Amino acid sequence: MQSAIVQMILIVVGIAAAAIVSIIVYAQLSSNAPEDSDNIELKRITSKTLCEAVSGTWAPSDPSGPPGSCS
Repeated sequence: MQSAIVQMILIVVGIAAAAIVSIIVYAQLSSNAPEDSDNIELKRITSKTLCEAVSGTWAPSDPSGPPGSCS
């Protein structure tokens, strides 16, 4: 049986490991994110939310046609 101190140490180590992984993932995603000056092909975006997130203008299409377009 493990003592309470060993269990507390394992919990702290687990939390620290999760924090380190989170920091590494955040750093990788931040370094790969597009900058404001990056070229973004707006015509390839098919989502209104994503279009607005990159400061584009969403033009909806006909209900029976293809998705709208971003410009």
